[in-house]
Amino acid sequence: MMNVKVKLYGTLRFPGYQPSQGIEVEIPDGTTVKDLLALLEISESQRAVVIVEGRILKMDDEIPRRVPVSVLQAIHGG
Repeated sequence: MMNVKVKLYGTLRFPGYQPSQGIEVEIPDGTTVKDLLALLEISESQRAVVIVEGRILKMDDEIPRRVPVSVLQAIHGG
């Protein structure tokens, strides 16, 4: 198991989330982006983008250890 600090952006929220501090979540080793989003109750329809160290991760990528994670809401427009 590992703890990861998550910051949510846009209208994304999680119960107990404090925007100024983010949230620490405990996840098992090998947790993927898809797993993390499910844990945070962020549905695929919200089209969230997960960024670690300036890199956008794919849904099947594993969350690395000891690195802050940013979850952004994709913006659409025309």
